[in-house]
Amino acid sequence: MIAEQILAINVATRKLCKNCNNGIIISQKMRLLYLVRNNVLSPKDLVSELCIAKPNLTILARTMIAEGLIEKQRASHDMRSVSYKITDKGLAELDNCIAELEKSVAEQLNLSEKDAQKGEKKLETAINFLNGVE
Repeated sequence: MIAEQILAINVATRKLCKNCNNGIIISQKMRLLYLVRNNVLSPKDLVSELCIAKPNLTILARTMIAEGLIEKQRASHDMRSVSYKITDKGLAELDNCIAELEKSVAEQLNLSEKDAQKGEKKLETAINFLNGVE
């Protein structure tokens, strides 16, 4: 039953996001920006978190580097080792996407402030559970 509910949440959030005012979709780009917002991550970590193939990550990262959203860092101890971090432009774009998504979700769900806060707490509990946080 939990697995079905997780799938239902995934499908429902994708539908919800497609209806956002600016057509914002939670894309791989937005997910990558979210993941590197607070952490510098390796391609291996990103492939695992995004559930995409490494060649697809390479293409996505090149595009985002060209757009100035992320930058590549090489480890000083091993120049072959690469990590990605968000740029100021990437952070601004992520913040804009989050604000737009928040606005769109609020309009579509038409929740009171109190109901929105309850929902937020329940979602946080669910996310912590799914991430294995107690």
